[in-house]
Amino acid sequence: MYIAITQKKYKGTSHKQILLRESYREDGKVKSRTLLNLTKQPKEQVEAIATALKNKNETIISTEHQSQGKTVGLTFIIVFIMTMLGMIKVFGKTFEAQIALMLITARIVMQSSRLQALYWAKDEDKVLDLLEFDEQYKNRLNKKTIYYGLDYMQENQEFIEDKLFKSYYKNNPPKRVFYDVTSSYVTGDYHDSELVTYGYNRDKKQGTQQIVIGLLADEEGHAISIHTYPGNTNDVKTFSDQLDKLKKRFNLENITIVGDGGMIKSDDIKIIKEMGYDYITSIGKPSIQALIDNKESGIQMSLFDENLKEVIENDKRYILRQNPLRRDEIRETRQSKIDRLQHFIEEKSDYYNTHYKAKTETLEKNISKKIADLKLTKFITVTYTYKEGEITIFDKDKKEVLKTKELVTITINIDEKERNKVAQLDGCYIVTTSLTNTTKDSKEAIHKAYKTLIKVENAFKTLKTQFLEIRPLYLKTDKRIIGHVALSMHAYNIVLKLKEFTKLSNLDFKATIRELSNVKTVINTINKVIVFETIPTVNDNLKILFSKMKLKFPTKI
Repeated sequence: MYIAITQKKYKGTSHKQILLRESYREDGKVKSRTLLNLTKQPKEQVEAIATALKNKNETIISTEHQSQGKTVGLTFIIVFIMTMLGMIKVFGKTFEAQIALMLITARIVMQSSRLQALYWAKDEDKVLDLLEFDEQYKNRLNKKTIYYGLDYMQENQEFIEDKLFKSYYKNNPPKRVFYDVTSSYVTGDYHDSELVTYGYNRDKKQGTQQIVIGLLADEEGHAISIHTYPGNTNDVKTFSDQLDKLKKRFNLENITIVGDGGMIKSDDIKIIKEMGYDYITSIGKPSIQALIDNKESGIQMSLFDENLKEVIENDKRYILRQNPLRRDEIRETRQSKIDRLQHFIEEKSDYYNTHYKAKTETLEKNISKKIADLKLTKFITVTYTYKEGEITIFDKDKKEVLKTKELVTITINIDEKERNKVAQLDGCYIVTTSLTNTTKDSKEAIHKAYKTLIKVENAFKTLKTQFLEIRPLYLKTDKRIIGHVALSMHAYNIVLKLKEFTKLSNLDFKATIRELSNVKTVINTINKVIVFETIPTVNDNLKILFSKMKLKFPTKI
């Protein structure tokens, strides 16, 4: 380290700066960086430091004069990506907006409650400095005001989404938009909520209330907009809202909307066409069978194999395929169900034949229910044969007594013809679209676009389980539930971008997160008076990441 004195002129006036600097090597070249501005320090202190630096036997900064500071690595990257995505500019510098940005950062770093995020931001991390909270904002941030960030997200959700859409896509809006729906369960008492209620639970979390979430994304999985619906909302009922949003808010023209078969119904297709849009979706097994059975249709069972086939009828185009892996998987599962049914029937018949009071009605009812639950009713029936026999029971004195009872033999009947009929569509699916120009849109491109829906499903996985853990919710007002869902979408986009950079760098995402989380500042003390923070050199993996991001990681905050 050394002291450098520089002179800078500004508007004709010369300004003197006294800087504490150090030299370092990078890519074989000697460079220097400023550690501390000493200009405003007392002259005696500067002279003492200069003397100590000249005396090679005296160390003014050693391990005895250094201590570990706050975490900074992951937060710095998050704020950098926020800036890249235009979020810092769009959100603005109000107190509430700054809290919202801090909560988005906390959702990525720790996936915890607002209270834990508050303690983390104030005591453990440099997030407030990186987001440029001034002292007034820092002092105002407390257990009450931290919820202002959620209020801000709810009140400004549409404004933020619209501005970020323009910022992100500029003059190149997406040509295809993907839409899907999920649910997220909540805990607690929500008597006054219009959002939280019981409904079809995709989380398989029985007995819990929930909300429904609809997400629009582009082909890369980048989230465009998110909407929170009441927990009993049917998927199909959410779709018209999204069409209106695409047209009126995002001003999109000549786009293709991609959604699964349960989402885009015939009424929606009519509206899509009226709006000048196209669609890509799929049809279910009953509809496929109806087309095959229709003698006027060109869709026949012989067309389904591993290679894509297509049929154009009227204003619809059908892309057909049978996935051999999925076919075999379904058939193995079906056989497994039959085996389970056989085992179940053996257990129930053994119980019936060894328990005098066991009832015939209960036996047959349980077996019928099991067949229905396993969805085997189309080709499986059972025959009950009763024959008088004797069973041994114990009387009240615990003595063996022989009793007469109608004992049962149960036979499983499999209709092989019906079984084969059910199995013929195993692994078969049809993607249908209004894009009938085969020159402009190949069947391979349309098939790939439909399969891209998996990226929206992955977005939900990231939001709900894998990383951001949006569920369960513990918020008590609808306004703040909506705000929480909205900020989680922005957190997802940041994670998506970071995943892109780690992939470009050939690095493991989770390992990179751990490495970034371990980067902390170092608090340096000189002469027990001057204190400043520096950031240590990062490892080679992070250097590769920063290079791909075109990011110069700072040496001090």
